[in-house]
Amino acid sequence: MELSNLNIKNGLCLSLGANIDSKFGSPINSLIESKERIEKIINNLIHLNHSENLEKYILKKMFNWSSLYQTSPLGVLDKQPDYINCLLLVKGDLLPPSSNEKARFLLKEFQNLEKEFGRNKSSEEQRWLPRPLDIDIIWWDDLYINDDDFKIPHPRFKNRNFIISPLAELLSITQKIEKLNVKNWVLS
Repeated sequence: MELSNLNIKNGLCLSLGANIDSKFGSPINSLIESKERIEKIINNLIHLNHSENLEKYILKKMFNWSSLYQTSPLGVLDKQPDYINCLLLVKGDLLPPSSNEKARFLLKEFQNLEKEFGRNKSSEEQRWLPRPLDIDIIWWDDLYINDDDFKIPHPRFKNRNFIISPLAELLSITQKIEKLNVKNWVLS
């Protein structure tokens, strides 16, 4: 499946997951607690790229969060608790054009947030351990990065039900909203 076939325009997609407690509580509590912080990181990126004053309510309309999904861990040898996952699709004209520099800015900010929640990713063998918070950039517009430490689009997202199911939910909702906006515009 090509990203262009998903009918996504001007979009940034993030996947979040947690399967162990953080200092903020259960995996569900961790995801809820991280939501506002992730929006703030993205809002900061927007403010860095727009000199004019931006109303907060305008920025809130850009964030489309999926429901929470419970899924089994993938690619692990030892037994782990199930993950709680969700997806964030950020769409809107205020989102700056994607670039390697801006994607790396977000990656660094998200890694700092993961550390704040208690994630330790200091070695390759810790990569598959349970996580109090995991944030992945799945794609950002048509940006392509294929570095050893960072890949966009995420190379395995099409094979991950914990991404595909919430994505289907979000695309259905955003398409309905876009149709309503067009109808309202035509009726005005």
